[in-house]
Amino acid sequence: MKKHRHVYEFFRDDHPSLGIILGSGLNDLLDSVDIRKKLPYSDIPDFPRSTVKGHEGAFVSGSIDHISVLAARGRFHYYEGYDLGEVLSIVRSFHELGIQHVVVTNAAGLIDPGHQPGDILLIRDCIDMTGQVKEFDPGLAKLRKAEETPAKHAAKDAGIELGEGVYVWTTGPSYETPAEIEYFRSRGGDLVGMSTMPEIMWARRNGMKVYPFSCATNWAAGMAPHPLTHEEVYETARRVRKDLTRYILTLSRHIGG
Repeated sequence: MKKHRHVYEFFRDDHPSLGIILGSGLNDLLDSVDIRKKLPYSDIPDFPRSTVKGHEGAFVSGSIDHISVLAARGRFHYYEGYDLGEVLSIVRSFHELGIQHVVVTNAAGLIDPGHQPGDILLIRDCIDMTGQVKEFDPGLAKLRKAEETPAKHAAKDAGIELGEGVYVWTTGPSYETPAEIEYFRSRGGDLVGMSTMPEIMWARRNGMKVYPFSCATNWAAGMAPHPLTHEEVYETARRVRKDLTRYILTLSRHIGG
């Protein structure tokens, strides 16, 4: 497609081997990376636009210890009015460039009381509450050993306590009710969010290795006495940025060589 070809033409000489998708409030995670190029989504013909606070809306290329990286600062969601093809625009662009490894991040609501807001959790599986990924093999949502091993080794090397959990995908844009959260918990959900699952499944279906994790930025509805706000999500992401940056940089070294 024209939009993916435009991204390919802009970044092809960088030969990126690793793609990174940065979720809400996580745009600044790669500030320490040697940035070479930047391409705002608004400069790409027919490409979706990020409309959510905390999503800058741009591709940036750079290097981590001589590993060529292409990062997407901001993603797309169904609640912004996009269809599945548009939601998948970023991973499709990565695939067009021949990228084989994808780190997928998000800010998620925490359901599991065994963790705390600010924890980083590796997504070991997903639950679809949208009905939008019926065309995919359900097994594509499950973390694979070849992905789990480097993710856990990187956490150890970075000195990061890495949890793991099952991610529940909802369409949004509203936060869930306490009753919905209780239902998700009864189904085995540990985290809840409005993105990520289709990106994971499409990338794996197309031969890419995926390393998905959530920054648990807030308690899900009914898990804390105060109401949920997007400001809380953004503030927690900002607070754990240092640890998250160290983890992503270490993981990149493990998988991008």
